[in-house]
Amino acid sequence: MEIGPRMKNTIASLLLLLGFCASGLSAQEASSRTYVLKDGSALTYARPGLLRTLGATPSDMLTFTKDSFSRDNLPWLAAIGASSVILIHYDQTIYDGVRRTGRKLRISQTDKTRTYLTVGGVALFRGPADLGSTLYFIGDGWVTIGLFGYLKAAGWLTGDWRAAQTGNQLGEGLIATGVITELMKNIAGRETPERSSGKGGVWRMFPGLGNYIKRRPTYDAFPSGHLATSAMALAVLTENYPDNAYIKPIGYTLLGGLCFQMINNGVHWAGDYPLGFAVGYGLGKVIAGHGRTSAVRTAPAPSALSFSPYFTPEGATGARLAYRF
Repeated sequence: MEIGPRMKNTIASLLLLLGFCASGLSAQEASSRTYVLKDGSALTYARPGLLRTLGATPSDMLTFTKDSFSRDNLPWLAAIGASSVILIHYDQTIYDGVRRTGRKLRISQTDKTRTYLTVGGVALFRGPADLGSTLYFIGDGWVTIGLFGYLKAAGWLTGDWRAAQTGNQLGEGLIATGVITELMKNIAGRETPERSSGKGGVWRMFPGLGNYIKRRPTYDAFPSGHLATSAMALAVLTENYPDNAYIKPIGYTLLGGLCFQMINNGVHWAGDYPLGFAVGYGLGKVIAGHGRTSAVRTAPAPSALSFSPYFTPEGATGARLAYRF
């Protein structure tokens, strides 16, 4: 029996609840911990609590919605809208070009993930089997669940509150992005490329929940939930680990591969991406900010190597190079 969307959501929820069992920290410990970064800035975290973080999901979703339509973010809304309109106009051309490139590079154009773990006839885990399915798998919820489990375990075993809280935030982000993108898909009702009955995919707005569930691929193209989930995870990681210079370049490279493959295998149009990315990244930033009691910048530590000019009473000038041990 293959695992379906409902089963995957159930497993994800169970994993999140199991993570709560591993998040218990002694009540005698300090109520916060501060992590000073290389540039002198400091991030302060309250004691991690998974259920407390998940309980903030409705509030964080409301904050995200209000912030999205604030005056300061109107230029971003305009940019998202304009880029979506332009890409939607050229979606069929982009789709045809990506498919040609995929065939030329011999990247599979169908989902070739396969089952790696089966218990009692139920497929509990599916994973990639070739390059195409690996690129597509980047946006699968299992990747974010894996990051959640790793960071929760690392935080629990080492007493690292930043890692544990980052894991909690990824769990919250999975729920929030799933709810918001599914709601948007139910409103937009856009066909996926593989089920398209017209150029660029036909839009059937408000298809109804029952019809949406029965004929999901016919209505769930816009916006991209895979991209939203991945962008959320990237935002949470970069907000909590700004001192890690590798997260952004690696993350955006992986997102680029995911975007290519979702078009290549007929799951999404390019026009589905701007809103999907904006939803995920915006939610990730809101959720990450909720888990920190402060994010302040302190005076940077003095450099060990210093260079300065000097002047003598006689009027001579020179330079001084010093190293502090």
